[in-house]
Amino acid sequence: MAVSTRLSSQNRRTAILAAAIRLFAERGFRGVTTRELAASLGVSEPVLYQHFPSKRDLYTAIIEESKDSHYNDALEGLSRKAASGGDAEFFTHLANAMIRWHETKPELIRLKLFSNLEGHELMEEFSDKQAKPFIDVVVGYIEKRMLEGAFSEVHPLGAALAFCGMIGQYCQSTILFRSAICQGVDREEMVNLSVQLFLNGIRKTQS
Repeated sequence: MAVSTRLSSQNRRTAILAAAIRLFAERGFRGVTTRELAASLGVSEPVLYQHFPSKRDLYTAIIEESKDSHYNDALEGLSRKAASGGDAEFFTHLANAMIRWHETKPELIRLKLFSNLEGHELMEEFSDKQAKPFIDVVVGYIEKRMLEGAFSEVHPLGAALAFCGMIGQYCQSTILFRSAICQGVDREEMVNLSVQLFLNGIRKTQS
């Protein structure tokens, strides 16, 4: 995809980010050189460096770009559910939001997987800026329910990661890897089952 020299600086920057996400998702961050990225856009490396002086700057910009209006809407929606919804409603909302993110941002998921497999220096930045705001909401909800006496005394972060891990594994298997094993489980049934198992394990039993 050649980038026209007539594009505004902002549009050219957007085009570079889109191409970088696509290439990095296919081959990993370390598998793509700036020369290859520039060539794929039909521009010279100096043009690339005008917008992103280094690959680190480019990678950081990808993370920031991913926090778009859809991301912000999802985070605000989860926060509202934490304030007003019941346990089943909150975790069902969270599960469906995670599924939608995997469906709409598969390149970012692959990029995140590559950065972890490569042990890339910015993998923690990806997690801190992308996932942590959502995890913080979940941890806060679990802490609140523990204080209210509804949930057992558990490690809030561990419990949050356990639930997100169940849904995340399902998302990766069905959406990214298209595992035949997982195709036999209906999506709604999987969400309901995950929520039920999690809440049965964390709720206090009535004596």
